[in-house]
Amino acid sequence: MRDHRPTSTDELIESSRLSKLQQHAKEIIQINQILKTLLPKGIEPHIRAANVRGGHLVLEAASASIKMKVDYERLNILNQLRNQGFGKLISIEIKINPAIYRTQKGSSKDQKEAIPRPPLSENAASSLLMVAQNANPKVKQRLENIAKLAKK
Repeated sequence: MRDHRPTSTDELIESSRLSKLQQHAKEIIQINQILKTLLPKGIEPHIRAANVRGGHLVLEAASASIKMKVDYERLNILNQLRNQGFGKLISIEIKINPAIYRTQKGSSKDQKEAIPRPPLSENAASSLLMVAQNANPKVKQRLENIAKLAKK
């Protein structure tokens, strides 16, 4: 007789390639977290674990200079990762990926958005026009244009 009970999603995931992919992603995330503690200060935001294949860890560095700094620490990092449960790692390969800089700049929360400025007051516009009277023609034109903004 057939079993018509619904199959749980956990069982479906375990029986598919998705579980292998999920385990692989978890492993890379764990390596990234450990790397943040092992790397020299100032370098950790500019490097990340990209992949693990065949015992080779692939790291991505934001620039060649950061790649060189991590190259000096390569054996130390590899030994530390082996001690922390990643004994299957054989080597570390470092590739340059400048997109790391771009993603950090775009997602930075420290960047301030342009704050709309209050309109130019009449008093400031009249002061600019007085200064423009004694200025050379090029500067005079620019100051008059700025003063016109107060009238809008």
